[in-house]
Amino acid sequence: MKKIIVLSALFTNLIFANSLQSNEFARVTHSEPIYKEVRVSQPVQECYEQEYRQKVYDDNYSYSNNNSIGLDTIVGVTAGAILGNQIGKGNGNTAAKIVGGLLGGKIANELRTNDSNSYHYETKYRTKCETKYEKVRTKRVITGYKNYFKYDGVKYSKVTKHPKKRIRIYKTIDF
Repeated sequence: MKKIIVLSALFTNLIFANSLQSNEFARVTHSEPIYKEVRVSQPVQECYEQEYRQKVYDDNYSYSNNNSIGLDTIVGVTAGAILGNQIGKGNGNTAAKIVGGLLGGKIANELRTNDSNSYHYETKYRTKCETKYEKVRTKRVITGYKNYFKYDGVKYSKVTKHPKKRIRIYKTIDF
């Protein structure tokens, strides 16, 4: 039912809307170009020296990690076991000795490997280049055309991308 009402309203509007549309052409009397100023740039490469620091290991350093147990590791295990002995009683005491010995050995071994890493920092330079654009000149570029014409004794103009010889005029008459 709603569809029938909508369709009947649409047809009623079409019947009562009397309009006449026609196309005519007007001859263009002259066309003028429309200019825009555009900057023309040229790429220029600028280079400079950049300073940076690099970690360098000494040439005399010859550390090879073969997991060997040194005197410092043995001292660390012993010190850790002695400290662990001060904690707990019974089985807790034994566990504290074992954990203390393992931790003491690990700490001593890491201290040895960290002390033997001999390095220093050197300041070095590298060339870095960037492309920048500098304005060379400005030039005028045509962006469109203003076409002049006369229709029914009145002068008009219309902007288009290209110059035209004639302009289409749409005329709608409602009554």
